[in-house]
Formats: sequence, structure tokens, C-alpha cells
Amino acid sequence: MLIDARTISQDQTLHGDLCIVGAGAAGISLAREFIGMDLRVILLEGGGNDFDHRNQFMYRGEISGRPYLSPEFTRRRQFGGTTVTWSGRCRPLDELDFEGRPWVRHGEWPFSKAHLDPYFERAHTICEAGPYDYTADLPASGLDLQASPELNIKLFQFSPPTNFKETYGGDLVKSTNIQVYTHANLVRMALDKDARTLSSLHCMTLQKKSFKVTARAYVLATGGLEVPRLLLASRDCQAHGIGNANDLVGRFFMEHPHITSGVASSLPQSIGADFLKLNYEIRQRNLGTLASFGLSDEKLKQEKLLNASAFFVKRPAYKLSDSYFSQAMADFMEVNDILRHATAPAPRLFRALVKCLQGAPEILSASSQIVRHKLRPAYQWGIRMQLETVPNPESRVLLSEKRDALGMPRIDLRWKMTGQDLQSFHGFEEILYAALPKLGIQARRFAHAVDADGWPVTLQVGKHHMGTTRMDDNPRLGVVDRHSRVHDTTNLYIASSSVFPSSGMANPTLTIVALALRLADRLKTVLGA
Repeated sequence: MLIDARTISQDQTLHGDLCIVGAGAAGISLAREFIGMDLRVILLEGGGNDFDHRNQFMYRGEISGRPYLSPEFTRRRQFGGTTVTWSGRCRPLDELDFEGRPWVRHGEWPFSKAHLDPYFERAHTICEAGPYDYTADLPASGLDLQASPELNIKLFQFSPPTNFKETYGGDLVKSTNIQVYTHANLVRMALDKDARTLSSLHCMTLQKKSFKVTARAYVLATGGLEVPRLLLASRDCQAHGIGNANDLVGRFFMEHPHITSGVASSLPQSIGADFLKLNYEIRQRNLGTLASFGLSDEKLKQEKLLNASAFFVKRPAYKLSDSYFSQAMADFMEVNDILRHATAPAPRLFRALVKCLQGAPEILSASSQIVRHKLRPAYQWGIRMQLETVPNPESRVLLSEKRDALGMPRIDLRWKMTGQDLQSFHGFEEILYAALPKLGIQARRFAHAVDADGWPVTLQVGKHHMGTTRMDDNPRLGVVDRHSRVHDTTNLYIASSSVFPSSGMANPTLTIVALALRLADRLKTVLGA
């Protein structure tokens, strides 16, 4: 059943066995598992059935760490969540990502990849990503990796991409035991007197209509930024927020830096088609299998490097020139971002415009290349890297002093990368560009302008929010236990990439869905299904 929360009575109390907050990949995957069961499930979505700017801007926040995209442009607040807009790229985390790597502090998971494999396979079906098989077919790749054993092939598989609202929303709406409420914003979580058992959720529509939800078990499935915000903002019974007795909620925020590091000037004719599929100039669907380069586990261990992958991406030639990766172009792109999103304060826009004027000659030179491309299009294969970063306790989500339309504190994102992250990026670059010629691939690295921390100024992000309520059986080291239950609570769980102890280099959606399915199995036992 689909219900607009704006139509229910003021101060009404909704009763269920299970309440899930957030109707994105995790929340929908979790709710589906209970269709037809003798359990009442309430699924709350803060956004509407369709996109709406007023709902979307509830995600606005502050940036006090490394420069980052405005938070409201990194996820989607509506039924279906960010699956409404995702690209569909899927890959499970690698076996090594789950292990206790001595050079990756705080990165060990409480279980192995083998434990999660059955859930990855089920998640593959939900994401419509084809067979669960990531074994690289070396003959089909057209490359002899024996010439460069330090490299291996990292396969990705693409969902069509699946819009979870369009594909699975109908099943939830038709279900007799599941109620989906849109425009239902969680504003406060209340604990019993023992301060261990969640007793109710207090919700509100943007029209300030209040209502309450009670259940036997609750799940936060709102993403790596919103989950810590909700926990930190619930301070009625616990002064520092729910689950935050050890000051861990919001810490260990991780992202996947994306860097176009060079261009392939020559590719062997024998290279497999799975390497040459990405084209960022058009909207692509049903890409199937994509091949990329990574380092072998042996090389990662030997060099103590973080996980990474490198893709070939078809781009206009002007976007793969050194001038395009200059500081001047970075300043120009910042102005474009500010004007397009219209969210930055005037002083920031003024400073960005001044910097653009200083770099005007380089910007004009790059612009002339754009004009030439329009007259005579030319394309090349860029080499784009997707990187893992270490779990860093100083990289975190905090609460801002600013509040949203319902009085909730907005987030303050303080993303910080480490010297180890930068060293690992350079290590991967060195090994990759030394190995490619052995495979018959001629490539040139860009002479990037770098920021104060040494990173390329054109570094981009995957909009992958991970790690802010990390999983560990020790409550001094994690916010949730191996069953995704918040430590020091009896009935509050988290289904989100926020529980990842490490990020690997793979896109997180497949792992998010796998963990949601695993949690569903756990909750069926807890609730006596």
C-alpha cells in the first residue's frame, strides 16, 4: 500500500512489527523480503513518489573538509532513492578488502567475502546484473597478462540500470502487509527509559504534520550521510546521540576518488571489446561486462598499496589534453558548478570568478579546442582511475549549527584524505604506466596541476558515502555489530554503506543490497517470521 503521509491525521500513531526508514536500494531490497509474511512492515520515505526540489533540498549541508559536491546533489530523496539516477555499475568487494591488511588500519570486516557470496549472488538478481561471475576470461581479453603479472583484470557488470521504484515499487504497493509512506521525514528517535530499546520514531511532513511510528524492530536505510545525521541528532536519552557512546558515529567517512590520469595513444587491435565500452558523453544502458586493470593481490601486499582500478573511457580529445587538467580549468569548472547548482554563497562565486580571470589565457585556449571539436570531432581513450582510501577517523560527518525546514541540524561534511591515500595513488600510477607497454598499450600520463594536499585539482568523487557507522563486534571500534545492530541498543539496525569497515575500489550498491538481504534473514529470525 502506498500512502502519502500528508493525508494521515495529525499526531496519529502507526504500529508495525518492522519499520524501515529510507526507500532506496537498501530499504526496498529489505522490505521485499517480507512481502506476504505475517508481519506488518512500515517503509518510510522522506521524499515523494516523484522528484521534488523542496524535498531534495532537505539534504543540503555544510562542507568544512576537502572541497566536495553540495550534499544535495550526491543522492536522491524520493521513492527509489539514488537508484533512480545511478549508472548501474556493479562489483562485489574483493576478498582482500574483507581481510585484516596490516597496512590498512581499521579496515577488517568481521566476516569473509565467502560468507557474503550467497548474498552477493541474490543481490545480482535484484540488480538485474546477469550471472554472478567475476572470473576474468583472459583469452577473451586479447591481452597476455603473463607479460605483466603485477596486473590483473577487474571485471564489473552493469545493471540496466535497475530503477528500484519502477521495478519493485509495484510489488510493495500491492502487498497487503507492507505500507509505504512518502513525505514521511524522520525527525527524532525516542528510546525507552533503559536508553537501550528504541520505542518510537517521530516523523513530520514538510507541512509540519506530525505522526509517530512504533515497531518491534527498526532499520535506518538512508545512506552514509543521513544515517549518522539521524543518530547524532537523537539526543533525548543519550547526550551524544544514539550509538555514539564511543564517539564513532560519523567517523571514518570514505569516498572513491576518481582521477583521469592519462590517455592511451595506441591500443593493440587484439584488445577485448569489454575494455572499450565506456563513453561518458552519452547516457549508456545495458553495458553488460566491463573490464578494467587492477593490481594483483600479491603486488598490493608487496607494495602495501590500496585497491584501485583503471578504465578506458572514450572522451573528446580536448578533454584529454594537459590544458584541460590545469588549475585554470579547475577554476572554470568550479564557477560552472556554482552557477549550475546555485547553492554557493556570493563570496565563493566572486573568488572563483577572480581566479578564472587570472587563468583566462588557458581557459580561452581550452575553449578554442572545444570549438575545433565541434567542427571536427576527435575522440581518444582516457585512463580513469577509481581509488580506495583508508578508513580515517578524522574524516567524518558532524552536525552543523544550521537547521533544515523541520528544525533538524544539517550535516557538516569534513572529508579528509591521508598521505597514505596519495602515496597509494602514485604507486598505482607508477606500476600501471610501466606495465601497459608490455601489453602493447602506449599511454601518456598527464602533468596535473595539484592542490595544497598534492592531489590533482580535477579529482572527482563517486558520490559513494561509506563508513560512517562502521561494523565491528567490539563496541569500542564500531557502531554496529556483525548483524548490523547498533551497539547498546536491542532493536535498532542499519542497512547502508555506512556500515562498511573498508571501501575497496568497487561501487558500493551491490554490497549495500547484499548486506540488506543478509539483514532481512536476521530480522526474520529476530521477529519470528
